[in-house]
Amino acid sequence: MIRLTYLDEEEAWQSTAHSRLKNDFTLQIPMELPKNIEDLWPMITEFAPQAILIDYRLNEAGKLSYTGDEVIKELRKHNKHLPMFIITSYEDDALIKCEEAQVIRSKDILTNPDMFVKLQNIITAGVNNYNRRKSLAENTIRTLQEKIVDGKELTDTECQDKFDAELYLSELDLDNCVRSDLITNQSNRTLEKLLNVAKHIVELHKR
Repeated sequence: MIRLTYLDEEEAWQSTAHSRLKNDFTLQIPMELPKNIEDLWPMITEFAPQAILIDYRLNEAGKLSYTGDEVIKELRKHNKHLPMFIITSYEDDALIKCEEAQVIRSKDILTNPDMFVKLQNIITAGVNNYNRRKSLAENTIRTLQEKIVDGKELTDTECQDKFDAELYLSELDLDNCVRSDLITNQSNRTLEKLLNVAKHIVELHKR
């Protein structure tokens, strides 16, 4: 089963989420969330979730200073593509204010049987897409690396495909300094291209 982390400060919703999700997912539902948002990832990563379901107004009771949207922004610093979804009793407000969440649904999705099926599908689709893209990147690197080992030269397109695949995998583990260097290298490479274009434009103006 998919490993799902559910984050909510209200005990009643923790209980509801557990009863509704326990038969379809392997669950992590922390009873208390850390006051410092930076401490969330170490707590979550021990469970190695494949998806995270987050209440929007985590700060409503005044115990926490961060919202569900801010949680997504923080966790994206560690894994840029991990499937994360917002559920809320204030859907209209969340739709306006949330910048990081790609999927926002009403909390009724946990209690309404017909809507719950949609939640299952949303989570499963997100995880399947994540796994598919990860597998595709790994296969691309493996195939092109085998070509290099065989002494064959990669085309420009294949070199770009290999780099893009390595970059994508690096974004799944941003705490790894080696992978972080890949992103820095990509940024430098992009900057170099922009500088070359700028130089070319300057040269054209001089003619």
